[in-house]
Amino acid sequence: MSQTKKIDPRTEKRREAIIEAARELFCEHGLSGTTLEMITAEAGGSRRTIYELFGNKDGVFEAVIRNCTGRVTGVMRDLPLSEKPLRDTLIEFGEKLMTVLTQTDTLRYMRMFLAEVSRFPHLGRVFYESGLMTGRRLLKEYFEQQIKLGHFPDQDPEQAARFLVCLIKSDYDIRQLSLVGWEPRTGDLSEHVTLAVDMFLAGYGLGKPITERDAPA
Repeated sequence: MSQTKKIDPRTEKRREAIIEAARELFCEHGLSGTTLEMITAEAGGSRRTIYELFGNKDGVFEAVIRNCTGRVTGVMRDLPLSEKPLRDTLIEFGEKLMTVLTQTDTLRYMRMFLAEVSRFPHLGRVFYESGLMTGRRLLKEYFEQQIKLGHFPDQDPEQAARFLVCLIKSDYDIRQLSLVGWEPRTGDLSEHVTLAVDMFLAGYGLGKPITERDAPA
């Protein structure tokens, strides 16, 4: 007999409804400004339901952060990283990464989390390792594969992944978090990613970086 505990579909649906409602409330009012009564008013159920499923409001917040992280990183996990030439693959990865990082919902989740991270230090590790590190781990595995195939220099793949992500992200995420209402244009992001990838490849001896002057109009 399987030892796996079966989850009651109705209970799971109720749990998801609470997380959905709480996520929007936390984004709008913050943790301290959101009450259990507000959550149950939106999601239905009762305080007892929340206590049974999450323990308390902090437990709801932790579930919301894990849910938000999964929403963001799920996009990156679904990205194939082996079907195209190296440069094309890295540009596609970079464009997908920047699309995710600059989405309105991603910024809302980041602001919500950063406002409370000092109270939830264990969630800082969860957020970093399961969130921000997801794309970097995908790249590391990809570079390991490319090294074996002879398409990339035999150097530290983790360091290469870190360098590329930093080049691609630049200061876009910080700029959007700091300058409320500022948004990059899609064309600017695409051009920036291409320049970043070409500079990265040139640094590893795999091509000449293009400059803004050389970039197509």
